Amino acid sequence: MRRTLTDPIEDFFEMRDRLYRLLDESFTAAQPESAPSFSPPVDILAGDEEVVILVELPGMNREDVSVEVRNGTVSIRGERPADGDGQFYLRERPSGAFSRSFSLAWELNPESVSAKLEEGVLRVSVARRERTIAVQVRSEA
Repeated sequence: MRRTLTDPIEDFFEMRDRLYRLLDESFTAAQPESAPSFSPPVDILAGDEEVVILVELPGMNREDVSVEVRNGTVSIRGERPADGDGQFYLRERPSGAFSRSFSLAWELNPESVSAKLEEGVLRVSVARRERTIAVQVRSEA
């Protein structure tokens, strides 16, 4: 049996290509067509009269998002549809449903909620309620 000499660099590139194909087939076949749910980044600002929640939602429409305030909890839900048809080669932009809820330390007025989606940022404003505490004075006679 006669051995043929091969180029080690060519062998390396062939092995690399086989490994890439194996990894691509292993991971892309197991993934569903849509990316998993995601969690958009949020900032919460507390002023003297209101609480403002800023949520990054680039590419979404206001019809895709809902906001609810109940019992001191602000819930934001939505769904970003997947873009494009076919097999993704690279996918970093998340799609799918998301849900974020925040139990805040302040009493909120649920009737005062306003939400505005502008330039990919959802701005939710909720007025804070005044908290009055009755002070009882015990007279010592």
